[in-house]
Amino acid sequence: MFFGLLVSSALAITACESAPGPSPSPNDTDDKPSVPTPENPEATRPEVTHTVLDDRVKDYNEALRTASLKLLRALPTLQQIKKVANAADPKRAYEEELDAMLDDPRFTDRMIKFWRDTMRMGGGAADGKPSRNTAPNLAARITVEGRPFTDLFTSPSNNCPEYDGTNKVFTDGECNGGAPVEAGVLSNPGVHYQFYGNMAFRRVRWVQEVFVCTKFPAEYSDKPISKNGADYMSPWPFESIATSPIDFQDTKSVVCANCHTTINHVAPLFANFDANGMWQNEISVMTPTVDPLKSELSHWLNPGETLSWRFGEPVKDLAELGQAMAADPDVNECVVSRLYNFAMSKEDIVNDLATVPYEVLDEYMITYYQNGLNLKTTLKAIFSSADFVRF
Repeated sequence: MFFGLLVSSALAITACESAPGPSPSPNDTDDKPSVPTPENPEATRPEVTHTVLDDRVKDYNEALRTASLKLLRALPTLQQIKKVANAADPKRAYEEELDAMLDDPRFTDRMIKFWRDTMRMGGGAADGKPSRNTAPNLAARITVEGRPFTDLFTSPSNNCPEYDGTNKVFTDGECNGGAPVEAGVLSNPGVHYQFYGNMAFRRVRWVQEVFVCTKFPAEYSDKPISKNGADYMSPWPFESIATSPIDFQDTKSVVCANCHTTINHVAPLFANFDANGMWQNEISVMTPTVDPLKSELSHWLNPGETLSWRFGEPVKDLAELGQAMAADPDVNECVVSRLYNFAMSKEDIVNDLATVPYEVLDEYMITYYQNGLNLKTTLKAIFSSADFVRF
């Protein structure tokens, strides 16, 4: 037994010693590598003239199948398949079927699900609590009716539609949340019920992540400064936010002001909605001190500060907030990015960092702006694109 182990060990050592070493890398030379490194930052990658993506070929039948599953959650019929397969112009035949899908009642159902997933909310009214379906319903209705996307933030009435799943139609509905002005989903009681929390911070985070597609910090100065040895990157004056009862200027662990200079200028706009999502004539959220306090404006901001969407963009109420969001290029790019990720089966743009490069997004932004911020038309452009129909 011992002899056998010795033999095995000897063979193993021999094998290791006689095994050929790794093949020399093309970059194992005295020349600079073809990929930049800290030691050779001036090196350049070779120009790429061909990639595996260039080997894809157009397949309108495969595109038809994929589009139907995504837009209707159903496979195309045999008649549709044959129409595209036998067409003299398969591109035109495919786009005709695409138009039919976008007008199909099942597309409405699909958009309702898309917006519920995107907004992270859903559920009917119950036990005196408001419906959490109406905000996604409004977004889906704007999408399928071809209205400007920004109506989602600026619509002054009829912002809480219900959906009749049997007859596949929306029914008009006012929110009746008591807000002095209506501003699309920004005044929706279901939203404020779902995202109730201390100092209305959860509501601001929802707006930022769902409609701007980034986490906080949201704003960056082109001239960061040092605060107590840490980088302060926001364009807002550091001293604009409160220090009591919570010190938002604290820098001991992180620079709170990098996020809170933006958050604290928005949150008071949502603070009068109570735990049931209803507007009250007073601030109805709490400040999380040891003994919680009803929040006051001075808990967010120092005297003289104005409520704002972004630095240099003051707003006095939800209607003006909606107008500021509607004019924000980041908000408009966010929704088109979400549509692209939906079509291409990408993960979430915020939680999974599935961002869309500007080089990819640009052509769809042109379509979006040229067609009056119409999401339905933009979806058709994405589903008709070379990236979608090539496999």
